[in-house]
Amino acid sequence: MLAMEKLKLKNKVNIGMSLRTQIYGLIFLLVSISFFARLIIDINTTKTYFTEQMSVHANDAAINLGLSISPYTDEENLVIAETMISAIFDSGYYHSIRFVDKKGNTLIERVNPLTSQDIPPWFTSMFELPRVPESSEVNNGWNIAGTLIVESHPGLSYEKLWKHAIDTCITSLALLIISLILGYFILSAIFRPLKKLEKQAQSVTYKKFIINNDVPFSIELRTVTKAMNNMVRNLNSTFQSLSEHSESLSKKVFQDELTQLGNRRAFENQFSATQTGMNKDDVSCLILISLDSLISINKNFGFAAGDNYVFEVKNIIQKNFNFSQESEIFRISGGTFILMLSVSIEYRQEMLEHLSRDFSQKKVTELDSPYARVSAIDYHKTCTLSDLLSQLDTSPHEVDIISNSNLSAISFTQWRSVINHAIENKEINFSVQPIKNNLKEVEYYELFSNVLYNNKPLNNNQLFTMAERLELTVELDKAIITGLLAQDLTRYDKPIAINLAKQSLYSNEFIFWLESISKIAKEKSLKLIFEIKETVIIDSQQKAAQVIAALKKLGFRVCIEHFAINLTSIKYLQGLNIDYVKLDGSFISNLKCEENQYFLRTLITLSHGLGIKFITCLIEDNETYDILIENKCEYFQGRYIALPYRIGSEA
Repeated sequence: MLAMEKLKLKNKVNIGMSLRTQIYGLIFLLVSISFFARLIIDINTTKTYFTEQMSVHANDAAINLGLSISPYTDEENLVIAETMISAIFDSGYYHSIRFVDKKGNTLIERVNPLTSQDIPPWFTSMFELPRVPESSEVNNGWNIAGTLIVESHPGLSYEKLWKHAIDTCITSLALLIISLILGYFILSAIFRPLKKLEKQAQSVTYKKFIINNDVPFSIELRTVTKAMNNMVRNLNSTFQSLSEHSESLSKKVFQDELTQLGNRRAFENQFSATQTGMNKDDVSCLILISLDSLISINKNFGFAAGDNYVFEVKNIIQKNFNFSQESEIFRISGGTFILMLSVSIEYRQEMLEHLSRDFSQKKVTELDSPYARVSAIDYHKTCTLSDLLSQLDTSPHEVDIISNSNLSAISFTQWRSVINHAIENKEINFSVQPIKNNLKEVEYYELFSNVLYNNKPLNNNQLFTMAERLELTVELDKAIITGLLAQDLTRYDKPIAINLAKQSLYSNEFIFWLESISKIAKEKSLKLIFEIKETVIIDSQQKAAQVIAALKKLGFRVCIEHFAINLTSIKYLQGLNIDYVKLDGSFISNLKCEENQYFLRTLITLSHGLGIKFITCLIEDNETYDILIENKCEYFQGRYIALPYRIGSEA
């Protein structure tokens, strides 16, 4: 009920009428009133004229006819008078002619019906002509013989009045149409600059800063246009300045200067964030690539040769791992790269073999030493980073930590059947975690889906990595969304956020499918938010903008998660009609550092300046929460804020 009331309230707020429609409607109303008023006044004026004409006509007839019959008013000659009256009456111009004596007795009477065959009854009823009888005394010598009463027939006047009304209506209607056409073109010319101003204002809400170079002729509109342009320039300048500043801070604090990859601090933050989000049975992998020959190359061939060597290794690593959304590469020291990888053991082994093969094809012949040394280790939630790095640094080969995780039992060849089984049977558990504001009010819920295999939940990172490689992500996302809508969601009056994979986001068929989902969601009074990884947006910014616009048109909200993780310019936000950004959890782990807080404040200011709500996640303690409050963060997510809970259970 609460959701329905809020939906009705929102619909009431959205009800409105454009200025163009209001003015067009007002002008049409005024012109229509003018048209009908002119028509009625003109007909009434003509009616008055015809009434006067009938009165004059009847008066003339009474006087002239009275003089003509005056010698024949005696009883013996009254037949002659009657004949003369009949001759005049038969002309058809009179309704009645009556001759009465001094005592009021009717001596002669002729009456013609008032009906007019060609005139609509409604017209004669609306514009009824008054009856105007005229009389004249008839003398017989010096004596008054009686009174002659004459009333003109209104039929002819009605015919003329009807014809005049039709002519006036046609003329007035023609003038009305011409006036409306001229008014339309004049108003269109006036509204054209207003339409551009409206488009410019809407573009600002979509994070686009467009300058309107078409300066209108009207002084008032010209002033508004110039003011709007100045505001847009200032906004754009502020955005560019803050964006460049945040990029500069990001590079300084979290980026390796040579390779543009994340540095050791970025890696440590990301590792901490990843571990915080892991479940007890989850397993991920670290891969260490050591360039043992780098010092010798720098010494014997110069630093430029060493830099080329580092770049070559970086390119080989990216070629093997960049296709996976669940891999992240860092350069933590001069000759050391490290990868964070969340894939199945068999798949990881295949990737390592490809990487080792590529390295084996390279050789530093001048030094007769290995091109690069690769070692890997699995880790879980309780492992310490120092122990893992120590084991990697001293191990010449891959080291596995034994785990009871269900994932280890799934081979690469089994993943297709596992995912298809999950899609067909929708064996998925759904949990949500609230995102709240500083008043502890829920903004929305983030959905966590746990796909089951052998009654145990699969690791989502590994599941979606394999689904992506097997091109099953679209169907998996459909199964998750369909499964969610099948739940009892009546208690959720706030939106629920669902993560969208890259393949789903850029699938035309999937976006078309979401049209039906939007209708089902509206029927359930459920609002949906789609969370999209920043890396997915950056990979294809133009296409992403089009897809996000399509999602917004369907009534969905959009959030960019893992915001700022790419350590690149965040100017890509310009032109994206998004509602939220969710800061990557790696930036939360070391907020005591003033440098990190300054970077955080810059991102918050930038987001607020674009009208985007800023969310921080992985908040585990009160100290972190207080720091975020001090830095003007507005929305929060983490175990300190609220624990995740199963849909259908008590929060």
